[in-house]
Amino acid sequence: MTNNNDEYYNHPERVGFGKRFLATLLDNMIVAIIATTLVFTVGTKLLEVLHLDDETEFSIFSDNEADDEAEEFLQSLNINPNMLFALTMLSNLTTLLYSMSELFTNASPGKRIMGIAIGSDMGEPASKALLARRWALRYGSYLLALFALTATLGSILSFLVTCGFLLALGAQRQALHDMAVHSAVYYREDIAAS
Repeated sequence: MTNNNDEYYNHPERVGFGKRFLATLLDNMIVAIIATTLVFTVGTKLLEVLHLDDETEFSIFSDNEADDEAEEFLQSLNINPNMLFALTMLSNLTTLLYSMSELFTNASPGKRIMGIAIGSDMGEPASKALLARRWALRYGSYLLALFALTATLGSILSFLVTCGFLLALGAQRQALHDMAVHSAVYYREDIAAS
């Protein structure tokens, strides 16, 4: 009779926290470059379309004194607070679109650079359904953050996913979102491409 530990060790080696963190860092840097470029190329037009180009009509800050000070600080740095709003929205949209690469190729560009890919927790290539469930759990917070009514829920989910990522430091080398959908990350050559 085999126990769960024997079953775990018969599968390809799972990638731990370090390589996964570096892949995420690379992905975040690429998204930041794309989002910042978009803000400076289409951000002003986005604010015009949303009728947020006149700072007196709309502010991302409320009317309390601390928020007024924050808004004054941004203005002293010559930063339009509404452009910060545009950057946040474009960053969330860019992250959502960018992350969809995992749905189709079982690895984000950062994971590809690091030579790792997503598979099932049994070491098999990930099915499209598994990739879709993992993507929804991992990146759903960005979708929720796009809407005022669900932004708080998106923030809470994002916090849980971020904290859950630390579980990849454990013996199973799975983040919380991996455990929930039965996926894991492996070295690309150890699993067949899906």
